[in-house]
Amino acid sequence: MRTLALALMLALFPAPLAAASATERATGPLPSAAQWQADVRAVYARKRPGAYLTQRAASGEKRLAVVLDIDNTSLATHYSWPAPIKRTLRLTRKAESKGMGVFFVTGRFADSLDNVTRALDAAGYHHDGICGRQHGETLADSKQRCRAEYAAQGWTIVLNVGNRSTDFVGADYERKLRLPSYGGALS
Repeated sequence: MRTLALALMLALFPAPLAAASATERATGPLPSAAQWQADVRAVYARKRPGAYLTQRAASGEKRLAVVLDIDNTSLATHYSWPAPIKRTLRLTRKAESKGMGVFFVTGRFADSLDNVTRALDAAGYHHDGICGRQHGETLADSKQRCRAEYAAQGWTIVLNVGNRSTDFVGADYERKLRLPSYGGALS
């Protein structure tokens, strides 16, 4: 049944096209899917973001939120599009159970988010918003703008999850959780 569901998801949500730059290709081959999953699990085990969410929720403060990147942070874009990254999905469920908002910030263009929104929904993610890049905007600027928009709506971003340095530009969040990108080779 899972194989059929994954096949259906792959048919409905084709993988995004991504061309690696010469710099990214120069970093060497990416690890196997199994090694990447082990590396992701290791980051979650070491950083214990779920414990931090529990601690922050205990403060009684309202409008706390988690912000997540999508590609290879929430969805296994490179290795198993459009499957969810299980640890990230579990983290969002923990945030929801604590009454926190869940928001996505992506480098994908805002005018072309329908496909990825459907993929997130099909993968089991619930969210309070998705913010994408405007044409002419850099990745870092767009992600910072999106987080600033959530903060302007009264949300306190307690955890920012991503896998590239552009996910963490700015100081509009309390903590970060950086998943592996292997020197930027994994988008």
